[in-house]
Amino acid sequence: MTPWASTRAIEDTRVEAVKLSHFDEAAVSHLSLRPEQEQFVDPIEQVFSEFRSSPGPELKHPFAIVARNSVVGFFVLREKTAVPEWAPPGVITLHSFRVGPQYQNNGYGTAAIRLATQWILAKRPCVDHLMLAVNARNATARKLYLKSGFRDTGATYLGPVGIQNILEYKMR
Repeated sequence: MTPWASTRAIEDTRVEAVKLSHFDEAAVSHLSLRPEQEQFVDPIEQVFSEFRSSPGPELKHPFAIVARNSVVGFFVLREKTAVPEWAPPGVITLHSFRVGPQYQNNGYGTAAIRLATQWILAKRPCVDHLMLAVNARNATARKLYLKSGFRDTGATYLGPVGIQNILEYKMR
């Protein structure tokens, strides 16, 4: 059995979001991105290192995006005290979203966002918003998020590689 197959979150007919433990880095470590994309996302090794060393790891939920028994992507949902400073109380935030280059433009990103929202509705029914920060220069990601139902709040945040636009997805 592969490490990521231990827990299933929500299933879509074509794509699954599989909940990972904070020690399942190997299941997603092959998901490198093109250099022009990689600058906008923390390396997977860093994401998992922070899981293992941070307080409140139970508030950070890593997921593998699985299609046809292959891991095609990865994302993290954060809640409560694990959300960043730009997020208001009571929301869940989306982080470290990536789909491997060989799997891009197949609908996996859109499906993963839908699965993330389904997980929130099922597991955190009191949460009304999913939010994220996307670099203003990352037009490809921004287009995906807006197409998937996010809207630009008009707020910005100065991140490590420049201005971030704050987007939100209303759950209801």
